[in-house]
Amino acid sequence: LPKSSKPKPSSPNRELELVMMGGAMGGAHGGDNIWSLNNVSDMPAQPWRQFEKNEMVKIKLVNQTAFPHAMHLHGHHFYELNEDGKIGDFRDTTLVGARASQEILCCFDNPGNWMLHCHMLSHSMGGMKTWIKVG
Repeated sequence: LPKSSKPKPSSPNRELELVMMGGAMGGAHGGDNIWSLNNVSDMPAQPWRQFEKNEMVKIKLVNQTAFPHAMHLHGHHFYELNEDGKIGDFRDTTLVGARASQEILCCFDNPGNWMLHCHMLSHSMGGMKTWIKVG
């Protein structure tokens, strides 16, 4: 097997928060089954955030809904942070339980435009998606 290309975890350059909102009966944005990230539903014209290549960022994923969400980041992998703040599993998708949160630590080492969305198709189609720009 080739040598692992996992980035070594280090202190983040910045810390961000991404809030999952909406739901099947929440009436968000004037409708049912509307989902959003930071109160933005559907793919925005501008990226949620821009990152420098190789920037290390801690993101707190906050789920304010009554449903779990499998948040998936294209083009990158990240470390889940355990409740005690220690480094956990290395993934590209993390399951955030209903009314729970999950911190992740990501080195944005792959330049380009990358989608970040709920991997539950009806949630993504209902608006729980955004994108980031790296480099």
